[in-house]
Amino acid sequence: MSKPQGPSTRLLLIRHGEVVAEAQGKFLGFTDVGLSPRGREQLEHLARHLPAPDRAYCSDLERAVDSAGILCRGQAILPEKRPAFREMDMGDWDGKDWEEIDRRYPGRKKFHFTNLNRFHFPNGEYWNPFRTRVLKGLKEIIRENQGKTILLVAHAGVNRIIIAQALKLPFKNMFFLDQAYACLNIIEYFDGYALVRLVNGTFPG
Repeated sequence: MSKPQGPSTRLLLIRHGEVVAEAQGKFLGFTDVGLSPRGREQLEHLARHLPAPDRAYCSDLERAVDSAGILCRGQAILPEKRPAFREMDMGDWDGKDWEEIDRRYPGRKKFHFTNLNRFHFPNGEYWNPFRTRVLKGLKEIIRENQGKTILLVAHAGVNRIIIAQALKLPFKNMFFLDQAYACLNIIEYFDGYALVRLVNGTFPG
C-alpha cells in the first residue's frame, strides 16, 4: 500500500472517563450520570498527552460533556455538544444491571452484544438507526473541519461504530474492539478512505 497523499482530517476519538460508582456495571445509554473522581483523574492525565485540537465536540450526556470540558481546559476552544454522538438508547433496560433485568424480564429474549443488530431493547433504539445517526454526525463534523484536528468525546458504542467503519469491520467483529474509560483512538481521513493510527490508547497515571 502506498503512503497516503494530500491533507488529512485527524480525529482524536475518546471515550468518556470512568462513571460514578453507583452507575458502574449497569446498561448506560441515555441515562445521564457523572464522572467518578478516578474518571476525572484519567482525563486530566490524558490531557497531558493529547495533541492540541482545532475543534472539539462531544455527546450531550453529562459524562461526555464533563470529560470534554476537562480535556479542553486551558485551551482556546470550547467543546460543542452534539446529540448525534449519544450512546444507544437502551429503553427500559437503561440504568439497570443484569440482576434487575433478570428479575423484571424473566422471559426476555437472549441478549449478547454480538447479536445487538437483531436485538431490540424494549422501548429503546434499534441498531441501524443508532449507527446511522452516529455516522451522519461524523460525516458532518469531518465536512466542517477539512484538514483540521478534531476532538470527539463519546461512548464505547459510538466509538466502536466509528472505528469499525474506518477498518471496514463486519458487525460480528466490532465488539472485539476494547474501549477503556478515557481511551484515545486516532483516525486520519483522506479523500475516499481512512487510516487508523491508534486504537484504545491508554495512559496510566
